[in-house]
Amino acid sequence: MAAKLYCLLSKKGGVGKTTFALNCAHALAFSGFRTLLVDLDAQSNLTKHLLTKTLGEDFRKDGLNDMAKVLLRRREAADSVMQTGYPRLSLLAGSPELDDLPLLDPKLTREPARLQSILAPLLPDYDYILVDCAPALNWLTRMALMATSEVIIPTQPEAYAIQGLEDLVPWLDRMTATAQLFKVVINMYRGNTQLHKLLAERIEANYPGRVAKQKVRLTIDFAEAARLGLSVFEHAPASSSALDMYSLCFELFGLSAENVQGRMREKASAIPSAEPVSEEV
Repeated sequence: MAAKLYCLLSKKGGVGKTTFALNCAHALAFSGFRTLLVDLDAQSNLTKHLLTKTLGEDFRKDGLNDMAKVLLRRREAADSVMQTGYPRLSLLAGSPELDDLPLLDPKLTREPARLQSILAPLLPDYDYILVDCAPALNWLTRMALMATSEVIIPTQPEAYAIQGLEDLVPWLDRMTATAQLFKVVINMYRGNTQLHKLLAERIEANYPGRVAKQKVRLTIDFAEAARLGLSVFEHAPASSSALDMYSLCFELFGLSAENVQGRMREKASAIPSAEPVSEEV
């Protein structure tokens, strides 16, 4: 069966999109699904998180077959896929050069289907492909939408994030022959504040049936996991952050918490360099 392709998109930065993409990918891989992350953000935070621990801080010094080279057709995608050190989780790395590609190849902006054709040979090798985009609506975003089938929009219950959402959803709905909105995910949620409750209700009212039921609460665990180069499932598997992600991945992808936990423990025991699995919140 060919891979299911999702685009992770937002118009506003700082809403936890890359952290969300990373933990979704871990949940899928820990559940036994062959998962490929495609980093289309020039900031390359996804790439830094996954490769710094396995290859060291200077992982780019010897050159990297990243997405910039793949989009310029200087490297084949199949030869550029990198193993992350996690079973079933692979990466097509991002690059700071992604922002400069139209200068190097002006035809790119006129070929919105190029990424689609690049990823096509990889589809039989994976169950899920998640494409993490920059927080922008540009030629690279359109290319990602042409290559994927569904869009997940992480957002935050804050005024500027909602403004970005209100710009993004109508723009997506106007697009033709491209990915369709799958779910809006309310991320970085503080349920103990009246403001977040009211704004979450506003999002749900504005997009009925298009908002994931499970919200992801804002806790320190995500930041601590990122600092350690881990997923939240490894760093704090019993925390509210991990529980929210378990429930959300069950809702979005049909994954069970038991499968994620079981696979994660297998991985932790199989990789000598893995951090100990914490049992505390």
